[in-house]
Amino acid sequence: MNSKLDQILKYIINLFLIVWIGFSIFMFAWFIISSFKSTREIYTSVWGLPKVFRIENYTRVLTDFGLARFLLNSVVTVLTATVLTLALSAPISYVLSKLKFRGSSFITMSFIIGIGIPVQTIFIPLYLMMSKINLTDSLTGLIWLYTVTSLPFTIYLLMGFFKTIPSSLADSAQIDGASAWQSFIKIMLPMARSGILSAGIYIFVMLWKEFELALVFISKEHKQTVSLGLYSLVTKLTYTGDWGGLFASVVLVILPSVVFYILLAKRFIAGLTVGIGKN
Repeated sequence: MNSKLDQILKYIINLFLIVWIGFSIFMFAWFIISSFKSTREIYTSVWGLPKVFRIENYTRVLTDFGLARFLLNSVVTVLTATVLTLALSAPISYVLSKLKFRGSSFITMSFIIGIGIPVQTIFIPLYLMMSKINLTDSLTGLIWLYTVTSLPFTIYLLMGFFKTIPSSLADSAQIDGASAWQSFIKIMLPMARSGILSAGIYIFVMLWKEFELALVFISKEHKQTVSLGLYSLVTKLTYTGDWGGLFASVVLVILPSVVFYILLAKRFIAGLTVGIGKN
């Protein structure tokens, strides 16, 4: 009886997932097709293909409405923050997972608690601190904010990967004359590359669509990230009735993270499962 219920439940879940995936693919394809239409075609032929694929929708939002600048700001900000987060998280995670010293448990617990703190609750102290060091309305300041807020989960994730690597490998290298830093760089770090890649994908996707920190700390239009720029762009394009440009801008914002994730999906899922399973 239980096996039949399990099979029925599994069937319902699989059916729901198939429907959801199919709906998501359909909507994304519809967005792409609509981005090549004129506004008149969008109204007269909602589900049909465009008579002429209008590339000018993309060129218009990239140049006339400044989306190219927003995309560049996000690429620089997100990539830099991702690299910084991984560079800081990897050695911290290694030390906390492999070395036991006074206060190590407290530090680990602090990072775990940090995962559960909503960033919205610390907007005021963050803004006061960033104002004192003149890093508000600055991409440099936003990079550091992205890095700091990404550290807790990244450290927790990478600790799981370093725990899967036998400590005897590093011990053998040190017996052969390697320093602790050399053991980490030449042995432990390469063996944890799947975890680092998974963490990098997660950070990139999350920061690419981040909106609230950019909204609070960036006010100048030419420094806006793509999520913040799209928000203001939607208002402009909706007001002017440029629906073709609106669809094109949404596709340009979504496409990079979708392609990035699809290309590395298998590595991300496999690495994430192993890492979290060992914490």
